[in-house]
Amino acid sequence: MKRFALVLTVVLALSGAASATAGRNLVVGVNDDAVKSREGISSVANALGLGYYRVTQRWQPGQTQPSPSDTAALNAAVQNAGSQKLLLNVFGTASAAPRTAPQRAAYCGFVSSLLDRYPQITAVNVWNEANLSYFWKPQFNRNGSSAAPAAYGALLARCYDTIKSGHPSVRVITSISPRGNDNPRARSNISHSAKNFIGKMGQAYRRSHRRARSFDNWGQNIYGSSSSERPWVRHRGDIGQGDYQRLLSYLKSAFGGTRQPIPGQKDVRIWYLEDGFQTGVAAKGSYYDNSETDRAVVAPLGGRVDQASQLTDAIRLAYCQPAVGGFFNFLLVDETNLRGWQSGVMFADWTPKPSYQAFQRVVAEANSRRVDCAKLKTRIKKLGGRPGF
Repeated sequence: MKRFALVLTVVLALSGAASATAGRNLVVGVNDDAVKSREGISSVANALGLGYYRVTQRWQPGQTQPSPSDTAALNAAVQNAGSQKLLLNVFGTASAAPRTAPQRAAYCGFVSSLLDRYPQITAVNVWNEANLSYFWKPQFNRNGSSAAPAAYGALLARCYDTIKSGHPSVRVITSISPRGNDNPRARSNISHSAKNFIGKMGQAYRRSHRRARSFDNWGQNIYGSSSSERPWVRHRGDIGQGDYQRLLSYLKSAFGGTRQPIPGQKDVRIWYLEDGFQTGVAAKGSYYDNSETDRAVVAPLGGRVDQASQLTDAIRLAYCQPAVGGFFNFLLVDETNLRGWQSGVMFADWTPKPSYQAFQRVVAEANSRRVDCAKLKTRIKKLGGRPGF
């Protein structure tokens, strides 16, 4: 996740293409916190064909009930969302990561208390990018051995049991960063690669002899190395959208043959929780602060590689990957600080970017089962890529 803040993701359950995998559902979404303050935001979601909001909530150690400010924020989100449902993500500071049984009980109890209050919440994203020390500490023990994967797996299991006991229909989802260095002595960003984090989670799960699953969907962030990188590009270590087959192989090695179904089995799917393609904002520069830090921004529309084509290709690709059930764009509306992210389909003044209509069209295309996966394969090959689905 690109910022540690209360954010919102708008998502829509969409049907899969009949020509690809009949009966599939794809969740297409955008991340943004505006539902907590923007009255009438549901009209934007309706215009785009979107139907769900994902709201993330801060948690502090020992907290088992929402504070008055928490309640006010969620009340506003529910009111502004109208009849639309909510998907919830709860996390705290890295040092607050629940690593003991009492801490896990408090965290999972807090999540459950929110589900009791808000029946609009239909899914829970447990913590955020747990393979990064920016969000979860420690990643490694003092002797350099791995610590975070097993601890995160224990949190997932505890929350799964707590949530399902009172809210059996609520979906429990992971959150993993696309990259990590596997270096306990790194000067910065001490982290696990997705490969090693998944593998060690699987080892811990097997050692626990658990007889129930711990997650319903595998939540994976898939930011590429730049906004101009094509969605289907494959990487050696990182996990992007083009690394779909490799991600599946890691999950199969980790959990295959256990009580935890892997994506594609039963109702379990991969959800691409975050992706984004930053654009230039010259036409609306007066609405932004500071200076752009991303040298690889793309045009909203009209460039050789632009945001409109990137979003269209990414959503179609997610749709055509059989074990994928969700794709979330970061953001709906640009952040005003140019040191942040300008990957929304609306400028900071809430006017649509030229890419807005392309996003709207591809959502409608997926919703009406008109995604042509064979045509997408041809396009990817023509541009020198490998489809991977």
